[in-house]
Amino acid sequence: MRLSVVIVNWNSREHLRDCLASLGAQSHRDLEIVVVDNGSSDGSAEMVAGVFPAVRLIRSGENLGFAEGCNRGFAASTGPWIATVNNDAVAEPDWAARLVEAAALVPPDCGMLQSLMLYRDRPTIVNSAGLDLNPRGSGDDRWIGRPRPPLDDDRLQEIFCPTGGAAAYRREMLEAIRLDDGYFDPQHFMYSEDLDLGWRARLAGWTAYYVPGAVVLHTWHGSVERHGASWLKTIAAINRMRTLLKNASVAFLLRTAPLSFAYVFLIVRHGGLGGLRRFAGAFRHSLRQRSFVATLVRVPRREVERIGLRRQ
Repeated sequence: MRLSVVIVNWNSREHLRDCLASLGAQSHRDLEIVVVDNGSSDGSAEMVAGVFPAVRLIRSGENLGFAEGCNRGFAASTGPWIATVNNDAVAEPDWAARLVEAAALVPPDCGMLQSLMLYRDRPTIVNSAGLDLNPRGSGDDRWIGRPRPPLDDDRLQEIFCPTGGAAAYRREMLEAIRLDDGYFDPQHFMYSEDLDLGWRARLAGWTAYYVPGAVVLHTWHGSVERHGASWLKTIAAINRMRTLLKNASVAFLLRTAPLSFAYVFLIVRHGGLGGLRRFAGAFRHSLRQRSFVATLVRVPRREVERIGLRRQ
C-alpha cells in the first residue's frame, strides 16, 4: 500500500534534512513524500529540491501555518492513508511499515492512527502516544514523560485521537468530515487543530488506534522560542474555544464556561484588543462551523465526550 507522508516546514532546514533522510531509509518503500514549505527564508525549499529531488515540494510563498499547510499537502497526495510528521522528527526505519501493517488490521471504522513519539535527546521517554480529551476541553498528550513501553508490546490500542506531529489519516475519513475550508480548520494556524479534527471524526463515527511499533523521535524545542510566549498563550486560548464551540455538547460547554471566561481575560492580557478581536471573529466562525459539524454527527456529542474522558 502506498503511504503518503506530508511534512509542513517553516525555517527548519537542518531538522527537515534529518527528517527526510529518515524517510529515505524506510523499509517500506512505497512512500509518497510531500513537503509544504511555508515561505522559509533559510534555504529549506532549495535544500529539498537539491538533495531530495524525489520529494514533491510545494512552495506556499507565505507562512500558512501547520493546519493549512497540511491541507495543501493532503490535497496534493494520492495514497489511501496520509501520515503527518513534524519537520523536527525522525522516523525509525520500520515506522512506515508498522503503520501500513496496522492500516490493514484495524476495523473499517478506524480513520486515524497514532505513532509512538519519543524525545530524540531522551529516546527512552515518551513525548506522546496520542491525545486524550480532558475535563477542561483541551487535549493532553498520552503518557508524556513516562518511560518507553516494552519493545515487545505491539498491541494496537484504541485512543481518542492522534496528535498531528505523528499521525496517519484514512483518506476516506478526511473526505467524509472535510470542512468547507479544509480538512484541518485553517483558522487554527497551529495548536489544537489535531484535537479539533479528531473530535469531529469521533462525532462522525470514526475511531483511532495507537500503533506502538511505529516510532518517531521528536526534537522538541517548543514554539515559544520562535513566536514568543504571549503569542502562544493567545493562540492556544483562542483555539481551545474554537474546538469546544464546534464539537462539544451544550452540557460540556456549560461545565467548562467558568474556565472559558478566564481564558477570555487571558486573551486580553496577552493579546490586547487585537487578541480580543481575533477571539470575537473565531467565536462567530466556530458557531457557523458548529452547524456544519452537526450534519456529520453519528455518535451523540455527550457519548463522544464520555469516550474521551474515560480514556484518560
